[in-house]
Amino acid sequence: MDVQRFIQVFGGMILHSTPHLYVSVLPFSPANSLLSRKFSVRFPNTLRVASGRDINWPAVQTALRGHTYSVLSVSFSPDGTRIVTGSGDNTVRLWNAGTGEPVGEPLRGHAESVTSVSFSPDGTRIVTGSDDNTVRLCDAVMSQPSQYCAVSDPSASSNEHRVMHPTPMTLNTWNNHTICFSSNSIHALRNTSELTDGASHDDRSSNPFVLNVNSGWVAGPKHRLLFWVPPASRHPFYNPVTTLVIPRGGLELDLSRMVHGQHWQKCREVP
Repeated sequence: MDVQRFIQVFGGMILHSTPHLYVSVLPFSPANSLLSRKFSVRFPNTLRVASGRDINWPAVQTALRGHTYSVLSVSFSPDGTRIVTGSGDNTVRLWNAGTGEPVGEPLRGHAESVTSVSFSPDGTRIVTGSDDNTVRLCDAVMSQPSQYCAVSDPSASSNEHRVMHPTPMTLNTWNNHTICFSSNSIHALRNTSELTDGASHDDRSSNPFVLNVNSGWVAGPKHRLLFWVPPASRHPFYNPVTTLVIPRGGLELDLSRMVHGQHWQKCREVP
């Protein structure tokens, strides 16, 4: 069970960037998980969750984020590998049921809220119903970067509607060289020159580090990946009123010993 939950939460990220198996995954694994208890002590030079870390695997396996308005309908594919959702943002989205990651781009075409979604028995098509008084049939195997559903009424409009963009969150910076994810500056990441090396003046703005709340990656200038945050831990980071990363009493990260960039291999303690 521990390995299964580990793969469900972190599998997609590990496939994207294997070194983050050590840099990002172990620190965010629940403290009582078997893999965390066995391997975390062997990799001391990574980020540490100073407060707010999960003790056990949460009951909610993952949170699927991407819609920009209320989710009105959800359905599993017949084989259980995909999820389809319909939303008040007028789009339909497909998700990988194992990792929680989106599959392709949103399906567009409805002019109003999508109130009903369902897979065909063979899992190859999706049927959707909307407040725009139309039913649309969609291909459940998406290969194009932008997808539209075929409308059942030829006279209905098929104009493109709102496009979902990733929502970045600004992280506070310390002298443009040191970043901190805690109310305590002792927890700040040291030696960030490698992250900003070669970046333009615009990239070196007052807040050059961002968290993409959809993908979970914290990236610096020139899109250099710093670490990955699992879905269940992303919400405490976001405070739309300020640029402070960690609300008081929320999740806090200690980056003071974290190695990164080309030095990631030093995350394991040398005997």
